[in-house]
Amino acid sequence: MHSYILGFIFVFGITAASVCGMLTVRRRVSLATLHSLHQVAGSMMAVVGTMYSVLLGFVIVDSMHHMQDVRAIVALEASGLANIFLCSEGLPVEKKTAIRILCHQYAYDVIYDEWNCLRAGLYSQKTFHDEFRLWKEITTYESKTVREQQLQEQLLQEICSMTQNHRARVVSAAHGVAPIMWLVLSIGGIFTIGFTYFFGVANLKIQVLMTTMLTVTLSLNLYLVYVFGNPMAKDFGILPGPFELDLIIFQNFDSMTMPKAHPIHSNW
Repeated sequence: MHSYILGFIFVFGITAASVCGMLTVRRRVSLATLHSLHQVAGSMMAVVGTMYSVLLGFVIVDSMHHMQDVRAIVALEASGLANIFLCSEGLPVEKKTAIRILCHQYAYDVIYDEWNCLRAGLYSQKTFHDEFRLWKEITTYESKTVREQQLQEQLLQEICSMTQNHRARVVSAAHGVAPIMWLVLSIGGIFTIGFTYFFGVANLKIQVLMTTMLTVTLSLNLYLVYVFGNPMAKDFGILPGPFELDLIIFQNFDSMTMPKAHPIHSNW
């Protein structure tokens, strides 16, 4: 099921449960009793609500930074791969061809194999195999001229950077919001909404509206935590756009031309 549909179901379900809970309290507790609790409940809700909002805000910001970091890692890894392809231009034809074929294969496997593996919480054996072969091609090459030696040094720098970013991407993709944090956020949300039940408004429709607005706001923020805490999610996660751009560069480098520009997706 589409994640946005699941998000709607989550927000609607939590809101409906909150409103039902509020109506149940209103049926069983008199309005006069609820009025007598306003002062104490208001003070306690201010403390609990403030602490919860601060915690929720920090978690959302941390999750956003995590997704941005993964997006930057993907861009750096793809940049390193493109640099390896371009630097191989000055090598002998046989070595250049071998390196470029592996660059093609690596980008293809990242897009069509590893991205699906990361979404399932796994890693791709194909991309690591391509990476190992690329390492062997570069490190076992015996340069014969100063120019080739300089190119080999540059290639070593680029593949070190690419490999480091590849490992960081695989590790970061598996890192999300800790289960204990979800537990704390869930309990805090329940308590925050629960404190609204200690208030009684004469107009029941107004209280239903207030409870609905509060619950929708909290549940939407929790959904944001889920969204930003899953950088490789299929529907709203990071796409392998930089590697798709690499393939375009690889296919058009020799002709020195690039195809007509396409819009760049915002979640690359």
